[in-house]
Amino acid sequence: MDQARMELAYAPTAEDFREAMAAQARHTSLGRLSRVVVWVPAAVAALGCAATAMTGGVGASDAVLVAVLAALALLAPRYQVSAASRRARRRGGEYRAVVDVTGVSVTDARGTRALGWERVPRSLETERLFVVLNRSGNCFLVLPKRGTSSPDALRALIARHTTPVVQAAAAAHAG
Repeated sequence: MDQARMELAYAPTAEDFREAMAAQARHTSLGRLSRVVVWVPAAVAALGCAATAMTGGVGASDAVLVAVLAALALLAPRYQVSAASRRARRRGGEYRAVVDVTGVSVTDARGTRALGWERVPRSLETERLFVVLNRSGNCFLVLPKRGTSSPDALRALIARHTTPVVQAAAAAHAG
C-alpha cells in the first residue's frame, strides 16, 4: 500500500467545502480565531443592549444592530461555503489531483495549480476528506476520499509529507 504517487478524480461538492471549513474552524488557530472575531461583536452588542434595557433606554437601532451582527455571525460560514462552491463550479467539472513526493497538483478545466509540500505542510482528515493546509491554516486543498480507490494509501502518502493538525496541536499543548 506504500505508494509514492496517487491520482484522484472527483467533482467538488458544497458538502466537501462545508466539511473542510468546519474541520479547519475546529482544529486550527486561525479557524478558532475567525469564530471569535465573528461572534464577539454580536455578543458585546447583545450585552450592551441588555444593559441598556435594564435602564429602560433600548431603542430600535440597538435591537437592529444586535440582529444584524447575529445574522452575520450565523451566515458568514454559509457564505464562505457557497462562495467556494461557486468558484469550483466556475472552474468546471471534474478535478484531477496528483499527490506525490513533490506536493499536490490539481487540474481542472481552467488549468493546473501545484503546491509543494513546503507550502502545505499540515493536514487534517475528516470522515470523507483529506485537507492539506498552509502553515497558518487559512489556505487549503480538499481531497475527497471518494476520488481514490485507496484512501489508506493516500493517507500514508499525505502523512509522510505533512504534520496532522490535531497531532501538532496536542504536541503544542503537551510541551
